[in-house]
Amino acid sequence: MDEAALIRGLQAGDRRALEEAVGQYTHYLTAVAARAMAPAPTREDLEEVVSDTFLSLWRFRENLDPERPLRPWLAVAARNLAVSRLRSRKETQDIPDTLPDHRPGPEELAQRQALHHQLRDLVEEMSEPDRTLFLRYYYEEEPLGQVAQDLGLGLSAAKSRLARGRKRLKELLTREGGEPYAKPHP
Repeated sequence: MDEAALIRGLQAGDRRALEEAVGQYTHYLTAVAARAMAPAPTREDLEEVVSDTFLSLWRFRENLDPERPLRPWLAVAARNLAVSRLRSRKETQDIPDTLPDHRPGPEELAQRQALHHQLRDLVEEMSEPDRTLFLRYYYEEEPLGQVAQDLGLGLSAAKSRLARGRKRLKELLTREGGEPYAKPHP
């Protein structure tokens, strides 16, 4: 049975058309529901969503248009029902009495502060225009294009200078005991 005939059969209240739709679209709707309920939907939840989707199809059969495909209508209905099912059964979790504290401790804060000062000193020791380029781009967060233009550099030249400077700073920090902090720039 083609889709237009299937829709006309549904509109006429033909239960064989509904059975045909169930046979034709069950696997598709199960996949749609599983994706909407990811990562681990239960079999019971999937079955409920699929059966509720076919129930909606039957209830709203008179509103269907035989000239339009049925699959998108079914997919939207299944997805909406899956999301509603997830929302209705959200489980609450007890909050533990003590939450882990991910804030840095005094020692790590002191290390960070020392690294910050060390890095700032190394940048201050750079020759011009690299020093100004680093300070304005990284510390003052000015757009690279604007900084490059003000310094009379092309954008590619400014990028090259920054890359060479970062490499040099990493070498200096690694040599001076800052290896755990010498992370690559994004």
